[in-house]
Amino acid sequence: LTMGDALREPLFQPRMVHSGWGIDQFPDTQLNAIAHAGMDAVLVFVKGPNRTTTGYLDLNDLVDRAGRYGLDVYLYSYLHSRKHPDDPDAEEYYESTYGALMRSCPGARGIVFVGESCEFPSKDEHTRMRTRRCPVPPGGESDSRPFPGWWPCRDYPRWLALVSRVIRRVNPQCDIVFWTYNWGWAPAEPRLALIASLPTDISLEVTFEMFENIRKDGVMTRCVDYTASFEGPGQYFASEAKAAHDRGIPLYAMANTAGLTWDIGVIPYEPVPFHWKRRYDALHEARVNWGLRGLMESHHFGWWPSPVNELAKWSYWKPCEDFDKMAAAIARRDVGPEAAPRVLEAWRAWSEAIRDYVPTNEDQYGPFRVGPSYPLVFMEQDVSFPCAEYAHFGSRIVKTLYRSHAPADVEGEIRLLERMERAWKQGLDAMQAAVDLAPEAKRPTAVEHFRLGHFILLCLRTTLHVKRWYLLNQVLRSPQADTTARRAALDRMVELAQAEIANAREAIPLVEADSRLGWEPSMEYMTDRDHLEWKVRQVYQVIDEAIPTFRRSLAPSA
Repeated sequence: LTMGDALREPLFQPRMVHSGWGIDQFPDTQLNAIAHAGMDAVLVFVKGPNRTTTGYLDLNDLVDRAGRYGLDVYLYSYLHSRKHPDDPDAEEYYESTYGALMRSCPGARGIVFVGESCEFPSKDEHTRMRTRRCPVPPGGESDSRPFPGWWPCRDYPRWLALVSRVIRRVNPQCDIVFWTYNWGWAPAEPRLALIASLPTDISLEVTFEMFENIRKDGVMTRCVDYTASFEGPGQYFASEAKAAHDRGIPLYAMANTAGLTWDIGVIPYEPVPFHWKRRYDALHEARVNWGLRGLMESHHFGWWPSPVNELAKWSYWKPCEDFDKMAAAIARRDVGPEAAPRVLEAWRAWSEAIRDYVPTNEDQYGPFRVGPSYPLVFMEQDVSFPCAEYAHFGSRIVKTLYRSHAPADVEGEIRLLERMERAWKQGLDAMQAAVDLAPEAKRPTAVEHFRLGHFILLCLRTTLHVKRWYLLNQVLRSPQADTTARRAALDRMVELAQAEIANAREAIPLVEADSRLGWEPSMEYMTDRDHLEWKVRQVYQVIDEAIPTFRRSLAPSA
């Protein structure tokens, strides 16, 4: 080490992240890790004064302890908003909710509002004009309009002005962050009209890559939820970023550059650093073009110390270090100089493979969310996915009855994922070579890199099996399919089921060796040994009972 002083300027502030230790859990060791990873603020869900998703939490203690590590605390609102700002008792009501929250924790740096968590009974006729928690009015069951949390309601500015006034009586410097995540799908006109009428003393947060339609090899894919497969920015982000810049509203991005998205739900990070660099570069371009200044770097799936967020740290400073140089240095440090080139080879292969990922809602809430523990459902015989009773979301965010948004696209999606599988396997072979070349002292780290890549490959294979299984289910349901076609489909389903049983069993030693695989903070363990063995039993039940029963129901062969 050379003695001396170095001055670096952060290019993004704040850099907010949820806990990677457990949802809303921040022991000092986690705060220390967050600070060393370069983030400067933590996010905690709040349901009221000193109440989070995990129950009681002393928020002032969190503010004090975070401050010792140079970290700010942002409160992510889960409070219910029952009053419209026009209601005569609205200010009194919000004094009793947000006012009480801020009085209980005056040291919070900011508060984050997102549609689904802060919706109020809007008067915008494009919505149902009630929140999800309000009683359903007569005939309301057939109302197809979105709830106010999913539409850029024209009266959000009045709601924000009222709530901001209440909050800033207690904390005049509070950073009030308004996030448009839930209505990025809506037409540009009402979205931009909302930004044109927002108060300018708040910060606007926009998700960087979502709602973008991307054609890959003739298949239209859409970034429905967080994905690393498209570096961004999407048109939704670009349109709102320009509108915020034109009005002088501070701009933040939900960027997920702590290293994880919903691409695969039960891994610590996505080991595609050279693809993440494309997002870092795009974020810097947005900083130059639209004044992007702050980042949210994870949602409740948290984060994990990794080469990805280490490289983000080096990329988000001025002066900025050369990315390739830092990636090579991290690889040498982790696995030694002889094995490092093979690690870089694996990272580059995976960084190209991720571009063929298919970010559909069905896959991200289905097989990609939990990987090899995802069941194979026969026909419409849905199953209940087991989960811990104390989990914040658990299996409520896993859809086990797989249906495709566009059945005609499934074959094309399979082709993309098969190409991804081949490239991922090439990267895994390179990582295996790194394990073999690593010195004994560094081999455990090389094995950890390999194990993560191996587990992701198994998640990818599960998704391919589920898509092929879905197509075979369509044959069984099709009135045009004759008995011969149905019998052939059943035979193929047995083969697929056996392959998926082997895939699930292959995952067991991986999750047994690394307790971070198969876990996500809001779902808890979903792909541990217990879940994988449950999945094997479920698939055997399909093979031994459901398929033979259906086969007997078919007309005899001619």
